[in-house]
Amino acid sequence: MDKVTAQAIADIAANNYAGAAEIAEQGAEVLLRCARTGDAPSLEDFRQELLMTIWGLIHAQPSMAPLVNLVNEVLWQIESLDALRTLRQTVVDITSDFKRQLHVHEAAIAESVLPLIPEGAQVLTNSRSTTVRAALRHAQRAGRRFSVICAEGRPGYEGRKMATELAEDGIPVTMMIDALAGSYVPRMSLVLVGADHLTSRGLMNKAGTYSLALAARTNNVPIYALCSSNKFLPPGYTPPIQTHWPAEQVWEAPPVGITIKNLYFDCTPLTELAGLVTEQGVLPTAGIEGWLASIKLHPALMRTPESVEQQTVGN
Repeated sequence: MDKVTAQAIADIAANNYAGAAEIAEQGAEVLLRCARTGDAPSLEDFRQELLMTIWGLIHAQPSMAPLVNLVNEVLWQIESLDALRTLRQTVVDITSDFKRQLHVHEAAIAESVLPLIPEGAQVLTNSRSTTVRAALRHAQRAGRRFSVICAEGRPGYEGRKMATELAEDGIPVTMMIDALAGSYVPRMSLVLVGADHLTSRGLMNKAGTYSLALAARTNNVPIYALCSSNKFLPPGYTPPIQTHWPAEQVWEAPPVGITIKNLYFDCTPLTELAGLVTEQGVLPTAGIEGWLASIKLHPALMRTPESVEQQTVGN
């Protein structure tokens, strides 16, 4: 792997503020560069270079479903190819189409969200989701008047960036600490959240999403997850156990005997959501398992994240 590719993957690994779709687009750019500018002299050399890049991307952001799905599609398409030029072009075609789909899906979701936002609505969201941001921007451009409450999104505080972006667009926005957001749900017209990935177990999103979902259900306020199908993790893929953020962010010097929990994501059961907004429209959560079951995981991705890390380090 050349230094430019290695640095690009390292930047993706260190990116804790971008949404899943943004990370996926960055990963697609890495694969495009590998296919277009790699200097591997033979088919086997290029295949090895590509696999090293793929493993590097998976190791960098192993729980970001769009990136997993991109890699999964590439692996399926290249396994039977036997010509170097064809292999390179196939990778270019897949990744280019993937990038196009990211934007098409985002626009389709925004259009489907528009009827959910009534005139004068109060919308609550948490952290930062580019898909939620796109939907709110679309509603504003369509002439809908509404206001937004944005929870801060600890421990990374991505909500600050989300609130800034909405304010720059002229959308009235209130920034709120996470712990207070649930108490404001009864005053809301709806709650919109993003997604990092979705499985039959539930929606994985920024910590605090589950609490908002429980508050929404208790108060009969609809909560929708904006989640394109490229965020559906293929059955059989095992995302990593999430690591703790530094305990010092919560308590710099706690007394002996106290354990600090500082996690980035939580998992919300799909039954707690009013629906999922995908590129196919607003869907009930009850039918999602069938959609998930239709995604075929490449055998190479059935390895554990630990084995991926070992292979990446070994190479």
